[in-house]
Amino acid sequence: MDVQPTWWSKYDDPILQLLADTGAAVPPRVILFNLERREIASPHRSTIKRRLQRLQKYGLVEKVGEEGYYEISELGKAYVSGELDASELDADE
Repeated sequence: MDVQPTWWSKYDDPILQLLADTGAAVPPRVILFNLERREIASPHRSTIKRRLQRLQKYGLVEKVGEEGYYEISELGKAYVSGELDASELDADE
């Protein structure tokens, strides 16, 4: 987790860690609530949605169903556990 890709945000680590901790598929609103409740971060809800879309693009989270729920992917779990360096995710857009 040393060198982050250029597209990485300060909110991406907390989002991935929260999803890894819960192991559940949750909507952006629940992610925001828990980040604020745990005093980890306080982004705007639209920021959470944008970050989830970006994390999904790079395979770190997966969208579940049509209702907008997200869960951490196997790749995301590898990142959180330190088995994957985020710099390996930096790809041409």
